[in-house]
Amino acid sequence: MSTTASRVGLLEAIAAYVGRDWTSARKGALDYYDAAEGEMDSRWTTLLWPFLEGCNFETCVDLAVGHGRNTAKLLQQKDCQKVYCVDINQDNINFCSERFADEPRVVCIKNNGANLPEIPPYSITMFYCFDAMVHFDSDIVRSYLAEIARLLAPLEGRAFLHHSNYTGNPGGDVHKNPHWRNFMSAELMKHYAAKEGLAVEKQQLLDWNWDGTNIDCFTLLRHAE
Repeated sequence: MSTTASRVGLLEAIAAYVGRDWTSARKGALDYYDAAEGEMDSRWTTLLWPFLEGCNFETCVDLAVGHGRNTAKLLQQKDCQKVYCVDINQDNINFCSERFADEPRVVCIKNNGANLPEIPPYSITMFYCFDAMVHFDSDIVRSYLAEIARLLAPLEGRAFLHHSNYTGNPGGDVHKNPHWRNFMSAELMKHYAAKEGLAVEKQQLLDWNWDGTNIDCFTLLRHAE
């Protein structure tokens, strides 16, 4: 097996370890999707839109789409012409394919949890991932940053990433961490992004009123000048 193939296989295994927590076969995942759907309007109005206002939503990727609550919001943006719904779990792709069956702007893609070869380079104006990357291993985050650099439109392209800001338990199991936040930080995001030719346009730490530790972070990326 080539080194490249071995690396891809390792990334796929790492992604699958987290991804299997969010299949429809798991009752907890279904409960989460139902609860999150009910909160989406308030999340968008009070938290997401203030951070994203002014971005170009013409061609979007909704990474780790789940049951499509974020896609529904992206489709509501007046400039939206296409949304790629991406998920590692086929049952989530099946759900979204049915949910958006009458929406020609939606393209559903099952991926391997680490890259997006089906999407053309420099074609994406909004790469969007909310409430999922917080659980991703840092190797998976780095793999997607390389994909973001390949996919973002040169001028208008932006990537909105909701990721972990938790640096406890390095090398440990994500399921032993608070709220299943994986090892990551705002500073690491800046560092990894720079290595892929990306720049942080802005960041916002989030606590969710849990424990005052700013366990999450919003990051908006663009191509570096």
